[in-house]
Amino acid sequence: MIQHVNTILVGKQTPATFTNVEALTVGDVALFDENRALIKTEADAVNAKAIHLGVAKAKVAVTLPDGTLVQRANIEFSNPITKDNTFSKVVTPYANSIPAEIVIDFVNVKPVVDNRYVLRIVYKDIFEAPGQFTHTYEVFADSTDPHDLAKAFAKKINKHSNRRVIATQTTSVLTLRAMDKDDNEGLNSLSEYSIVAMEATVYTNKPNSFNAGMDAVPGIDISTKQAGHPGSGYWKQVRDIEKRNRGYKGHVFTGAYPEVTSNPMVEENATYDCITLESDNNYVSGDNRYVKNTPMGVVLYIKSNANLNTTVLMKAIDAFANGKVAA
Repeated sequence: MIQHVNTILVGKQTPATFTNVEALTVGDVALFDENRALIKTEADAVNAKAIHLGVAKAKVAVTLPDGTLVQRANIEFSNPITKDNTFSKVVTPYANSIPAEIVIDFVNVKPVVDNRYVLRIVYKDIFEAPGQFTHTYEVFADSTDPHDLAKAFAKKINKHSNRRVIATQTTSVLTLRAMDKDDNEGLNSLSEYSIVAMEATVYTNKPNSFNAGMDAVPGIDISTKQAGHPGSGYWKQVRDIEKRNRGYKGHVFTGAYPEVTSNPMVEENATYDCITLESDNNYVSGDNRYVKNTPMGVVLYIKSNANLNTTVLMKAIDAFANGKVAA
């Protein structure tokens, strides 16, 4: 049962001023009232009973009664948002992704010559094998210097063509930094964007005792770890959200060729801010005699703009919410 209705919109920019709908260009984001009339000023927003966010698409050809063919604005509208019930606005600016990182410090390790040392990385982002997919790297100590052991691991890892981390070594400190995944490139990627999540352990075996078990490495320090974060407003995230939302618009891939779908609004390598508007809209259902309410939301992704909160669009939204023009 659907209990929360969201509209997903992707835009390019919001104009500095608004004159009429026909002046909007592809990707322009504008605000409209309950009758879908363009809101040009904060005063217009104050008088609106509900608002729609709208993104301009490519204009469409319309035939007038006299047979004249003209180009008319084509706006993709959101669901109506009212201010009477729990109206909220959240702006999430673009944030860079943070790769996972693990620091392994060998400074207090006293390697035993000819002992087998193993570094095992367990990847937790492989959905087909959660917590089970590993890469294991082994080296044999040829000196008692922890610097040499860290260097040997860095060399071993970076020679691995299918590695998922980049290893850097400074004296006796080995840093494992997660790489970007390369299976989700392009606007039509079949794989969704995600980041590497991992844990690492180091153990040792004495010579000729491969099956004798895994021995802890005295003095090793793996306490410094940074969990990865996918960021916010990264173009691949917006691409995936826009793609998921196509099903609600009737764009369903049936396997037939050619595939019929709309052109994506998201642009490669762009960064996006996110505006989320929510409210509870009242309605009277056919199965009862009292008023119900349904949570309605609009999620707008728009190209990053350091001055977003001072634009006419955002000022109009605030005027609608507050019922007055800002002083």
